[in-house]
Amino acid sequence: MVFKIGKLFHLTQVVEDLAVADLWYNRIFAPCRFYRALMPEAFRDASLLAIGDLVVEPVQIAAGLPGVERSPLARFKARYGNRLHSIAWYVDSLEGAFETCRAQGVRMTDVTGRSVEDIDHVGAIKYFWTHPADTHGIVEFARLKPEFTIDPRVQPFWSSGYWRDRHPLGLTGRMTITTAVRDHDAAAGTYRRLMSGIEVPTASTDGRSAFQVGDDTIVELVPIDSPELGGFGEGIFGMAFHVADLAAAEAFLRGLGLPCRRAANGSIVLDPKDALGTTVGFEQAEERI
Repeated sequence: MVFKIGKLFHLTQVVEDLAVADLWYNRIFAPCRFYRALMPEAFRDASLLAIGDLVVEPVQIAAGLPGVERSPLARFKARYGNRLHSIAWYVDSLEGAFETCRAQGVRMTDVTGRSVEDIDHVGAIKYFWTHPADTHGIVEFARLKPEFTIDPRVQPFWSSGYWRDRHPLGLTGRMTITTAVRDHDAAAGTYRRLMSGIEVPTASTDGRSAFQVGDDTIVELVPIDSPELGGFGEGIFGMAFHVADLAAAEAFLRGLGLPCRRAANGSIVLDPKDALGTTVGFEQAEERI
């Protein structure tokens, strides 16, 4: 059974304080916050923030719940701290995604951390996560039913025009996600086979490759010894929003008191200490997707 990846569902970011993260995103992106709640079974509080046609999910560990220390998110935070956690995509068939993952030896878990091993389990859930060792970073696949979802982007009258045409950042609705990988060739193979990624050009010369995945995402696979990563290790390193006018975006950010540095590829990057501990960048929109 085959499946197709569609829109980016969200990019999950583990943060220390959800209220602080919400205010940070408000100040810079003016997002449409369409969800903010505690999910006890996942031991987390989270917001879903639509920023044009993209969604970021800042997540805070629900520290007061009994048993939280055994949850997948709490174990992730204990090991890595505050950083990007996983990439979530909508798929046209969660059952198809499960069968493909199983055929390729990819381990899967549900929101509680329970192993997903049979099709009946898949029929009872809305999403599952892959084991990071099998997909070179954690990937979430999610079922989408437009008539029931609260995601405003799939509703008939949604428009991302405000963020593209009126917001000072001029966000085009595309994103590059940088993932640090130990075995680049194996990671590239996974993105070709499992995610049906289409290789796109990259100007860097550090051995990385880039893949279009789904409707709106480029994933760059960067060897962990790249100087850009600064000893980050494996996992999802950063996100870069595509903008219509990079100089205008930089002027806006500096006006907010957020200094930017120029990366080797010409994009601008915020200091992680000014960006909730995460590498957040902005790059000039190109016809790579």
